[in-house]
Amino acid sequence: MTISNRRRIFTGRLLTHLVSCIAITAIGLTARTAVAQDSTGTVGTLKRMSLEELLDLEVNLVSKTPQKLSEVPSAIQVITSEDIRRSGATRLPEALRLAANLMVAQSNSHDWAITARGFNGAPLANNTLANKLLVMIDGRTIYSPLFGGVFWDVQNVLLEDIDRIEIISGPGGALWGANAVNGVINIITKSSLETKGIYASAAGGDHLNTNVSLRYGGSIGSRITYRVYGNYMAYDHTLADTGVHPNDAWKAGQGGFRVDYAASAQDAIMLSGDFYGGTEGDPTTAKVDGQNILGRWTHQFSESSSLVAQLYFDRTWRDLPPSGFNDDLKTYDIDLQHGFSLGRRHRILYGLEYRLMQDQASSSPGLSFLPPERKLQLFTGFLQDQISIIPRRLELSLGIKVLYNDYSHADYHPSLRVAFITTENHTLWAAVSRAVRTPTRFDADELTPFIITPDQRFASEKVIAYEVGHRGRVSQNGSFSLAAFYNQYDDLRSININRNAPPGLIFANDQQADSYGIELSGNYLISKAWRLRGGYTLFDKKVTSDNVDVVPGSDQFEGIDPRHQFVLQSLLDIPSGFSVDFVLRYVSALNTTSITPEVSEYFGLDLRLAKSIRWFELSLVGQNLLQQGHVEFGALQIPRSIFIRLSYRLLK
Repeated sequence: MTISNRRRIFTGRLLTHLVSCIAITAIGLTARTAVAQDSTGTVGTLKRMSLEELLDLEVNLVSKTPQKLSEVPSAIQVITSEDIRRSGATRLPEALRLAANLMVAQSNSHDWAITARGFNGAPLANNTLANKLLVMIDGRTIYSPLFGGVFWDVQNVLLEDIDRIEIISGPGGALWGANAVNGVINIITKSSLETKGIYASAAGGDHLNTNVSLRYGGSIGSRITYRVYGNYMAYDHTLADTGVHPNDAWKAGQGGFRVDYAASAQDAIMLSGDFYGGTEGDPTTAKVDGQNILGRWTHQFSESSSLVAQLYFDRTWRDLPPSGFNDDLKTYDIDLQHGFSLGRRHRILYGLEYRLMQDQASSSPGLSFLPPERKLQLFTGFLQDQISIIPRRLELSLGIKVLYNDYSHADYHPSLRVAFITTENHTLWAAVSRAVRTPTRFDADELTPFIITPDQRFASEKVIAYEVGHRGRVSQNGSFSLAAFYNQYDDLRSININRNAPPGLIFANDQQADSYGIELSGNYLISKAWRLRGGYTLFDKKVTSDNVDVVPGSDQFEGIDPRHQFVLQSLLDIPSGFSVDFVLRYVSALNTTSITPEVSEYFGLDLRLAKSIRWFELSLVGQNLLQQGHVEFGALQIPRSIFIRLSYRLLK
């Protein structure tokens, strides 16, 4: 089938589904008055949330201190708990599709490629090579020093417990350090005070075979609240062009707890933990399990001075038979930060962090790491000064983070950001910053029959980023955020011919790149019962090399990215407790070559119809409705999925 024929089919299917959506929303508009008078209490929080409340959401990711979303000097987007629930998402990567400034692609039934501003590395067995995005869950970094990215298959946060997801596209190294090169994601869960009561959910369908969740929250006395939860999911295999189903079906279970203790008016303590286990096929059965525990103490000296101390332990393990390769990683992390006001114009924030990562990787005939066991240490310190040059009008942020690691030793991450609040409804901002990606075991310790890194000499990858942006309101009901960026990368990973073979190839730092793009996002309240949100991203990059030994195709190994992508989410309440929601996505063709499979452009449509009756909600969800299957990353087709979910919420 030719590309033009595929486009015609896509367009025809898209128009058919859009006509259906338009008809549904038209019914909703004619019933607007009835919805406004609905007294059942089942319409949801969307009815009560004004645009002012959306813009006044406080975010912490840009400065590590609460700031209004409308005033932050960064390309940040926020996905709320309501956005997630109404999307029909069943796992974290699906929820991240709602951010227009992220590039999210599914490579098989359980693995994902997720990045910001490009460099979604080539798909490999059991994972992809995206390594320039820092991801945290309640401040715990879910980073693997094995390859520098995230194993998304084991990040099965209970979506009902997520309060919001803050996403920065652009460097965040001055505050967050290594890997915050192209973006930072922080998944923030709800306090246990907000989850008292019972939540239960059960879902099943064709591709999503089973998803069962149970959570209970309560209190001990007047100062301690808690919750415990369990979650189990099982997914069927994806599709292949050959008609033979790949062996990538999987199942996983996860449980955990959270305790919040209001020790005094000045002190708050939080303790949380999770444990998980599962099996995956790709192409043979792999086993995964892990545990983590996190504690945080916050002390408020005064209204302008506070101290935060955080400590966590994280263990992840995976076994890939019959190759014989397995990896066992234990991470210990302690983090201290103190913020205070200095005079009337300065807000000082500084901190120290120490991380110990004990990684043990077994050898197999095709892959080994030398030495097989590594104790990797990471020392970091940062200082930031937020300067109020003209109070409530002109704000300047100067920051620097110094980092020491065992591979490339000392690195530094400076940043300068300025925000000009022109009116109450508009903020202009600009930034220039530097960030690095520190070497991983895959870069420096890997030993295979085909490729090595000579004498473990691998330098940190570096970027200098220039950004400008405008955030504001276009009317009483509409808001937008626009950002433009230009990035210059140096010392990027390359695959070179080995002049002293064997093996025939080596890893080196002989690639550079320039990238640029535009990111647009917005919210629009059509009525009290209907909200639209979404955005568009334009991205392009040019990768060059300064060594004749660089193998053609090295740029594809480091980044396979779409030039255009678009997302639109509609959340509509209609009378009698009904809601109709959809998420429409467009992703342009990936810039692949002969070394990777062709991935054509595609449209994706997820549709959700729900009915709420007191504490119950019944929903019918269809995902990827525009085609039976389509390729997003790699060679496997992600199938259409239709499932039913029944949820029960009884909050105290």
